Amino acid sequence: MKNYYRTEYLVNINNRIKTHDNFVILWVGGGLCGQIRKYILGKYIEKKYNKKVKYDINWYKYNGLDDRKKFNRNFDLLKIFPDLDFEIANDYEINIYKSCFRFDLNPLYQFNDLLLEYKNVYLDGTPYDKNCFYEIKEIIKNKIDFETYLNDKLDDKNKYVLNEIRNCNSVAIHVRRGDFAIYGIIEDEYYINSINEMIKNIKEPKFFIFSDDIDYVKNNIIKKLSKTVLFYIVDINDNDKGYFDLFLMMNCKHQIASNGSFGYYAYCFNKNKDKVLITPEGMRDYYIENIDKI
Repeated sequence: MKNYYRTEYLVNINNRIKTHDNFVILWVGGGLCGQIRKYILGKYIEKKYNKKVKYDINWYKYNGLDDRKKFNRNFDLLKIFPDLDFEIANDYEINIYKSCFRFDLNPLYQFNDLLLEYKNVYLDGTPYDKNCFYEIKEIIKNKIDFETYLNDKLDDKNKYVLNEIRNCNSVAIHVRRGDFAIYGIIEDEYYINSINEMIKNIKEPKFFIFSDDIDYVKNNIIKKLSKTVLFYIVDINDNDKGYFDLFLMMNCKHQIASNGSFGYYAYCFNKNKDKVLITPEGMRDYYIENIDKI
């Protein structure tokens, strides 16, 4: 009997949705890179399927932590890029769509048929389409311009590092640990071998190291490097200012990536046409250009 009343309620709510309310709601969670990914996916859906897209950011209100429940995850996208056409769904819309039109596949990559078949869709999880960058690259280029929005917001310490990065053969190294302890962390030898490979192929490289566990990097990676290796540890931004680290990384001329999206987007937005990338083999499919790997 309870199920009957619940179904009747949902049907009645659904009948109140007007024609102009047919749209897709995308769940948004995680750090800045996850927010950028959802924005890109939304623009892709609007262009390819001619559907209006709204975004559910309630995760930041009710959760807002990394997978280890240690670091905050803030909704920074509109703080950095206030001019984005990023429409946030209200609670009424979210409740209806999550109750009636929610799809949560694991992993939710094959969502195309859903958008062709249904007028109303709530896409939960982490849907993605590798063609997004190609399809809307001009939108991304015009709307997500870190240089325009962040350059004037850098403090003196970040300006100093940026100047160092731009005036040498800089190589960004991102060592992600933190919540990746849950999913599997890349071995130290990967970074050490990658540094040695860069030294062989890049003239006078200087390595700029970014990590959410700098102490580990100092004790387990840097100590194993030759004393002739030039490096700079970037530890000036806390977790709430991680987008400054992303900006600094994408200004480096080359990159040694980790197995997370932070390094992926630093690479994607890097404007150096001759950039050299070394990435874990398991990340090959996530990068959009030819890559170098050990």
